[in-house]
Amino acid sequence: MAQISRIVLFAYMLGMLLFGTSNTVISKLMDEEGFSHPYFQCATMFLGEFLCFGMYGLLQWKEKRKQAENSNIAVQIRLSQQPRTGLYGKLGKFVFCIPAFFDMCASTLMFIGLVLSAASIYQMIRGFIIVVVAVYSVIFLKRSLYRHQITGVAFALVGVSLVGLSAVLYSSKSAENPFLGLIILIIAQFLAGGVFVSEELFLGNVKIDPLQAVGIEGLSGLSFYIILLPILNIIPCDNSDLCSKGYVEDTLNAFYQIGTDWILMLCWWGVMISFSFFNWTGVSTTKYANALARSTVDTSRTLLVWLFSMLAGWEDFNFLQLGGFVLLVIGTTLYNEVLVLPFWGFKESVENHRRELEERQRQTEAFLGRNLDDIGITPKRDDEVRTNAEP
Repeated sequence: MAQISRIVLFAYMLGMLLFGTSNTVISKLMDEEGFSHPYFQCATMFLGEFLCFGMYGLLQWKEKRKQAENSNIAVQIRLSQQPRTGLYGKLGKFVFCIPAFFDMCASTLMFIGLVLSAASIYQMIRGFIIVVVAVYSVIFLKRSLYRHQITGVAFALVGVSLVGLSAVLYSSKSAENPFLGLIILIIAQFLAGGVFVSEELFLGNVKIDPLQAVGIEGLSGLSFYIILLPILNIIPCDNSDLCSKGYVEDTLNAFYQIGTDWILMLCWWGVMISFSFFNWTGVSTTKYANALARSTVDTSRTLLVWLFSMLAGWEDFNFLQLGGFVLLVIGTTLYNEVLVLPFWGFKESVENHRRELEERQRQTEAFLGRNLDDIGITPKRDDEVRTNAEP
């Protein structure tokens, strides 16, 4: 696992919290303005991710200028004596097309779920990602769950169940079809878990900047939607909650609405930019912490979304939803060792898990050390500098 200062890591997590809250609130605001285009909104999200390529290119340009000014440093790129084979050897950095596929499917379903559900319910059901990531980590990453993690998953599962029950029993002003929205959102979490776990797996095996990883995911998703949107524009649909003018999608109408309504215009640009920064800070959190830390922050923004929804008059307060949220928070803090209980062996469980993480980190650093011949940075002697400086 890569190392950075705790301040920088905190900044990534804070950025993920703020931009993630903005994503949900702005997207729901567009729905409230009569903008029923979940597929177009999803394409906008991938466009925002694709913008990370521009930021990555700018940083690379600045880095090259800095290296050019420092003539005592030579960057030597050479082929490994033993090229990597298998998935990483064939796809290289474009292995991130795989999490992009999961992201595309999950995000599409979640935008549909957001149209049908209240914003806070949408955000709280996303807390189910803790359970999904835990299961996937055991199955695909071959991790073991400790006592405190199993307890955390149980709390999160009960909490999400209460939130789902409140969505069905207490209808919200902004929820078109809460039960269908609930089912769609739960299905989406199983796909979203694939994003978190695959990114953690690939970031540990591929040398890549988080901005570049997000850019590749954005390019993959945007390419898919460039093909998909024209098809959706010719498929008839009678569901007024999800469809536009008798079709699954009406992209021209989406652009018309944005062009003639300054609120939608600001929201569209705002959601695009916030998605760009949200995914960059999210992937950075995964790279420098882990997938579970990212999912914890993702769950923490629920409170901000809920408070805003009540202040905006979209939802009313109910105790069942509050109880579910409290259990969800307890579950995530237990799982990620923010809350350490001093009884029933929970403290020993946390200590054992942390020792395992340290050992895993040493193994990862040893693995990466064996592959440092892919890119080497070596100091030059003065005579070499003079020789290379000559025309």
